[in-house]
Amino acid sequence: MSEPPVMSPEKAKRPPEAKEKKTAVRGRRSRGRINTGVVCGIGILVLMFAMAYVVPLLRPFTPTEVAGAPFVSPNGANWLGTDDLGRDYFVRLCTAGRTSLSIALASSVLALVAGSLVGFAAGIGNRRLDSLLMGGVDLLLSFPSLLLGLAAVTVFSPSNTTLIVVLAIATLPHFARIVRARCLELRELEFVRSARISGVGSPMIVLKHLLPNTLPLMMIQLANSAAIVILLESALSYLGLGVQPPTPSWGRMISESQIYMTASPWLVLGAGGALLLSSIGWGLIGEGFAVSRRSVV
Repeated sequence: MSEPPVMSPEKAKRPPEAKEKKTAVRGRRSRGRINTGVVCGIGILVLMFAMAYVVPLLRPFTPTEVAGAPFVSPNGANWLGTDDLGRDYFVRLCTAGRTSLSIALASSVLALVAGSLVGFAAGIGNRRLDSLLMGGVDLLLSFPSLLLGLAAVTVFSPSNTTLIVVLAIATLPHFARIVRARCLELRELEFVRSARISGVGSPMIVLKHLLPNTLPLMMIQLANSAAIVILLESALSYLGLGVQPPTPSWGRMISESQIYMTASPWLVLGAGGALLLSSIGWGLIGEGFAVSRRSVV
């Protein structure tokens, strides 16, 4: 018969407290470690926001001003050339970024607030309220986001405000379901039950106990929703149901320039590249926060 493995003296003498201390130190290190994806995502977004809000102030042209002959290739005066009407394409690209990024951020924040309120109400309320709210959320989820946006924008007049509200409604269910699931998990823990037994009201329980423990998940979903919303907004603008002229947007710029793809490819590649970079930036932040949270847990 084979003999059982013999533990080394160091392992045999190591107390359980040492293992717990080592695990705690490892957890603190993982919390303090900066995720590379988050850094890259923030760097991309800082670059995009600077391009959208700072660069147009430094250029001598406006988005609607004729800056030269049509289809001029990139040069010293027009950094990305001119479009079919002779307007400076780089200035229009930066101004369109201001529109697209602001709509994506505003609609994501609105969806965060509204969806979280629905999730908290369903997670801490009674069973009837939970069923009613989640039934509405499931109804919204049954429609594709783009189809829901097309229907809403067709009924109402296309404008920035309409886009923000429609895109927020389209992404609201994801926040609601995430927050509700976390609340159902937390409300069975001892500190929440103790607060209920002590007579603490539901609003205070949400503010003191549920919100701090749900906020990391909400921030992850905020970044992921912004990456999705910026693509949805560009898709609606590409179809002519989003941002209306003369205000430029990346989706509309791609739609207007695709027929000139062969002769002037920079007109499509510029807006498409900016759209891709901004979506990647938001996605890297969301994925980085999710990885950091999993490593801590």
